[in-house]
Amino acid sequence: MACYQLQLSVMYYIQEADGSISQHYGPPPTHLVPINTGLPTAASTVVTPTMSDDSQEDPRKVFGPSKLGVRTTVDEPLSASQAIEVLQAGNRRFVRGDVKARRLGPDKRRALASHGQRPIATVIGCADSRCPVEQLFDARPGDIFVLRNAGNTCTHAEGSMVGSVEYSVLNLETKMILVLGHTGCGAIMGATKLYMERYIEMTPPKDAQESTDQSTEASESEQPQQLCGCKKSTLLRLLDALVPVAEQACVELGGGSTEEIAAHAVKVNVWRTINFLLSYSLIIREKVASGEVELQGAVYDMSSGAVEFLGKSPKQAQLLNSDAHVVPSMQA
Repeated sequence: MACYQLQLSVMYYIQEADGSISQHYGPPPTHLVPINTGLPTAASTVVTPTMSDDSQEDPRKVFGPSKLGVRTTVDEPLSASQAIEVLQAGNRRFVRGDVKARRLGPDKRRALASHGQRPIATVIGCADSRCPVEQLFDARPGDIFVLRNAGNTCTHAEGSMVGSVEYSVLNLETKMILVLGHTGCGAIMGATKLYMERYIEMTPPKDAQESTDQSTEASESEQPQQLCGCKKSTLLRLLDALVPVAEQACVELGGGSTEEIAAHAVKVNVWRTINFLLSYSLIIREKVASGEVELQGAVYDMSSGAVEFLGKSPKQAQLLNSDAHVVPSMQA
């Protein structure tokens, strides 16, 4: 004879560490401590979860100082060192599975809508759906100013990327700019395959080049078709622009397999994006040179969930002497 345990569904409330209360309906969670709410309904129970000391951290410390429970313009900007500490702590929570950014009540949404944003950092990340920037740093709406595209790059539409970063440091007063690559990047792998096929593996004999309809131009146009499904596309142009990243990675490694070169190219590409920002933005250069803003790189490991923080570009000191102030595509 089967036995079943009935679960009672009730209306209950969770009091967050910041004092806000969220409403729920269903079987009440375990390990709860009743609190006095003064609410005039016997069917409702207000509870606050009993957590370990690590879980009872003040959200203002977890996500950075916030007077309204979320980061708005009433808060002071975080320094670069403070911002990186918040990002690192958030990623550690993400890796442990101890995320805190679960709910955002209506009061916090209204605070963001009414009082604007004061994010702790600006992050340029990849569009890969497996690499959600806010989640892997255990961040909430308003915490991070995020820019994403395939390959976390400034090779195309660079005006939009650079201009958005400039907006974040000028208007939103973010002090930390982080360029975030990730393992297993499809854009980098595509560019690496293109590089390997064009310059390393493609060594046909002369007789083959003289075959009918087998000109060099035709054969090269066929190679990208295998990568992106078409001979001419915007995607192909994006991969073409990333081929120098794969080439540099190959040179730095002294050769290697496609997988080895692509893996190293992820870091090379992070530095390339950072160097591009320094090369073509006077605003960013001045902020970095003064010490007000820091520009750093990082790589997200999709398997472990951990973010490796790489620090500043080795070429930063050199690039601070650049005199360009507009990206190439926008130069008159």
